[in-house]
Amino acid sequence: MADDLLIKQRSVIKFLATEGCSAANIHAIMKIVYSEMCISDCAVRKWVRIFKGEDPRETILRDRKCLGRPLSPLDTAHREKVDCMIRANRRVKQKEIANEEGISKEQVHHIVTTELGYRKVSARWVPRQLTVEMKAQRKDMCTQLLECYNAEGKAFLQRILTGDESWVHHYDPECKAQSMEYRHKTSPSPRKFKGVAFATKVLFTFFWDMEGVVHMKFLKQGQTVNSE
Repeated sequence: MADDLLIKQRSVIKFLATEGCSAANIHAIMKIVYSEMCISDCAVRKWVRIFKGEDPRETILRDRKCLGRPLSPLDTAHREKVDCMIRANRRVKQKEIANEEGISKEQVHHIVTTELGYRKVSARWVPRQLTVEMKAQRKDMCTQLLECYNAEGKAFLQRILTGDESWVHHYDPECKAQSMEYRHKTSPSPRKFKGVAFATKVLFTFFWDMEGVVHMKFLKQGQTVNSE
């Protein structure tokens, strides 16, 4: 639509709004005159609100020129800010970033996953947290073993005896798939208990070298594994 036609229609809206006409009546009158070239009802209501809220003698009918393209949520500035927030707090939520930057959560998700390439992962379970001293001890021990191997070769490996232990239960717990049964809809559902009454377990110890297993033993109740 040409700018001159827009200015004419806004002038009509300004005059009729000053006379006290409602937005619906103004749009109906303009629809008769301008037919298909008439602006939408929403645009009429917008300009009616503008004209009723300002002095008609000071209202500007032309659109103000923009100084430049508005910042997009996906521009470099937003990406850098989101990246800084994630680096400062790796557990920050996308909702918190959206509230801080004033953009939608969907846009934050696009920036985090597509633009920056981040993905959220869970922490991996490890046996224990090693201190600096514990790591140093393990390094010294591995260095000594490596020096012994370099000096003696295969003879050193033949003298190594390794032991381990594991609990052995007196029953074999069945998995969920093994406990499945055919039932009717009216039949009561089967039950499966996590624990079995009086079910005992025994400690199984075994030792092996580079040739294979050299010793196995089931410990009796009350016994413990010691150097003897």
